[in-house]
Amino acid sequence: MATLINRAFEQCPNTKVVISGYSQGAQLVHNAAGKLNAATAAKITASVVFGDPKKGDPVGAVSASNVLTICHAGDNICAGGILVLPPHLTYGMDAIAAAAFVKSKTGL
Repeated sequence: MATLINRAFEQCPNTKVVISGYSQGAQLVHNAAGKLNAATAAKITASVVFGDPKKGDPVGAVSASNVLTICHAGDNICAGGILVLPPHLTYGMDAIAAAAFVKSKTGL
């Protein structure tokens, strides 16, 4: 993912990049963002992570104001656990809020 982000900015320097992931995908977002240099991370328009195993950790050097972390009450994964409990399977209900956040950041 970090390679793809770097390539996107190399080929289209003014593009708007949004990164997002659910559960292990959220962990991937954290890992990829951590591999970006500060200047590249600062260009990330928005990041949305759902059911985030790294809840509370920064998403690399992406501005905290550009990050939305969605974790439901009772989601053991967001609390650092390993059990997938019912709250971890309900993030589809947050799609509209996540899209609104991305829209607000991208201006689209």
